[in-house]
Amino acid sequence: MIASTIFWKKISLVLILLVGLSMSSLGDQMITDSNVDQALTATSTENPPPGERAFLNREIAEAAEGDMNLWHFLQQNFDLEYSNPDDKLVEKFETRFLNQPTYFEQISRRAYWYLPYIVEEIEKHGLPYDLAIIPIVESELMPTAVSTSKAAGLWQFIPSTGAKFDLRQDWWIDERRDFIKSTRAALDYLTFLLKEFDNDWELALASYNAGSGRVRNAINANMRAKRPTAYSDLKLPRETRSYLPKIVAIRNIISNPEKYGINLHPIPKTATISVIDAKSQTDLTFLASLLSLKPGLLKKLNPGYLQGVTPPTGPHQIVVPTELAVTLVDTLAKKPLWDKLTWDIHRVQKGEYLGAIAAQYNTRIRILKHMNNLESDTIYPDQILRVPATGVDKKEFVAALKEAEAAKKKGLTNTKVQSKDAQLPGNPRKAEESFRVIDGFYHVSKNEDLERITNIFGIPLQQLREMNDMNYSSEVDTSKD
Repeated sequence: MIASTIFWKKISLVLILLVGLSMSSLGDQMITDSNVDQALTATSTENPPPGERAFLNREIAEAAEGDMNLWHFLQQNFDLEYSNPDDKLVEKFETRFLNQPTYFEQISRRAYWYLPYIVEEIEKHGLPYDLAIIPIVESELMPTAVSTSKAAGLWQFIPSTGAKFDLRQDWWIDERRDFIKSTRAALDYLTFLLKEFDNDWELALASYNAGSGRVRNAINANMRAKRPTAYSDLKLPRETRSYLPKIVAIRNIISNPEKYGINLHPIPKTATISVIDAKSQTDLTFLASLLSLKPGLLKKLNPGYLQGVTPPTGPHQIVVPTELAVTLVDTLAKKPLWDKLTWDIHRVQKGEYLGAIAAQYNTRIRILKHMNNLESDTIYPDQILRVPATGVDKKEFVAALKEAEAAKKKGLTNTKVQSKDAQLPGNPRKAEESFRVIDGFYHVSKNEDLERITNIFGIPLQQLREMNDMNYSSEVDTSKD
């Protein structure tokens, strides 16, 4: 197996030290598909970490009253009517939620960052505010939630539906977990379903849960049997039959928390987050250090970046607390991140272990674990790891790139960077088969094809071909070790 190394002109030694001291990233929260007989996800009292508590306790949250308190605003603006008000499932779910006294406490705390933005987008789309309940039912307002059916994010998109609504999913990024992108996609999807089912919100919401095909089949079956085709009359899966009652139950409790003995932490109706374009590849840990933020909070607001860094080709949008938006813009203007970052990628080979890789790159195991969101020391062949670029001098690397480009024009090969295990071939279509990928070259492993390379780096296939002067008949020769 040919070892592969990719060099990127990003992240300095300062970042390496910062990563070593930073807290580990938030892990994915597994949730299961909901149904009538299934208990709710176990909860416990949440105490926001110090880096986050400052924002949760700001005057804007404490002073939110009346329509400035988002909960009060929603209470006054819920307007969808349920066609089956005597549905016993509604009462059943009200009881179930209320039997877990910390449930709404956690929901109202998590809502601080996400719900003001979601409600603002619902308003822009001209949709009912009741839809703000959906991410509570779907994910308990956890953007890192993943279901047993591989649905992810606040709105729980499965991979295929996410792709249909332009949510990018690759090694670098999963926009299903990005609450900005996924909220746009979810509202577009709901608008589409509403039109498909002639403005019947109950059928649209049932379709959001079960898929429009299944709901349409149930409608057609009732029509053939000359039965009514309203939501409550359809033969649907148990989970879907429970979906609207859950939404109605949560809406009832939020609408009258005093009646149910629930305390909702006040949150502002105005946005608590801002989205800033960093304009270049940006590491969240490094950026957090510049903003004097805990890395965990910045990763919590940007959970779509799976590697803790924005993709080389973008997007480079960073979500930050609104209070820090101006500071971030000023920081980016004064300290361009692309002048301060350098890191490499290492493909794990058979027989390698984390300690050996750490020694190879003159770093520590805990730093590698932090940089790659690893919960244990276990790694696997072909796994991709970010590693500190301690062996690469930036000036030498840039010079080597220029040398490789010049050699390519002259038809020469085997131009090398003078650093450990690094090679920049002059002609990436020779037998060694290395491919230009953004800021460097990638050495192809045995049995590896173009599609895998594009997936790793988030590069469209056409762009990869153009970067390497390939035509559509070109193939990667990976038959050699």
